[in-house]
Amino acid sequence: MKKGYTIIELLAVVSILVILAGIISGILYSTLRGSAKTKITTEVVQNGNYAISVLTNLISSSSSVTGIGGVEIQDCTASPIGTSISLKNIDGDKYTISCSGNNISSGSASLINTHQVQIRTNSCQFYCSQKAVDPYSIPIVGIEFVVEDKSTGLFESKSSSFFKTSVSMRNYSP
Repeated sequence: MKKGYTIIELLAVVSILVILAGIISGILYSTLRGSAKTKITTEVVQNGNYAISVLTNLISSSSSVTGIGGVEIQDCTASPIGTSISLKNIDGDKYTISCSGNNISSGSASLINTHQVQIRTNSCQFYCSQKAVDPYSIPIVGIEFVVEDKSTGLFESKSSSFFKTSVSMRNYSP
């Protein structure tokens, strides 16, 4: 009697090893893809939250809205909407916050990391409202935009998040 393995036994072992290798590589691929998606989503959310917090602080400490979308206004009773907002602070200095291209900025300072994320085109807008019958009512400024990652990879690894808030001006003076 000869000692050794038959070709059928060898094929069975090789088949089992190939199946196990396929299962393990599938699990590894799913894990790596999931961690990449989590990293991208975290980056998008952190950038959006940072931009919202800076915008909220700037707007709440302003004394008045002087323009929306490049049009000068006296108050927010007409509820204008635009891609930029001009504000005046307590010291009387004017500054503008704008969405241009795929960025949102205050002056020359970008509020997002433009190397990794961007503002979705046509998703950014500012608006304000105020009661028409009461000239001393505090204007409410609204902000909304969508932040998305810049990667050009697979659809399932892309991420975007919608941000929206409204802010009342603490230092409003008509």
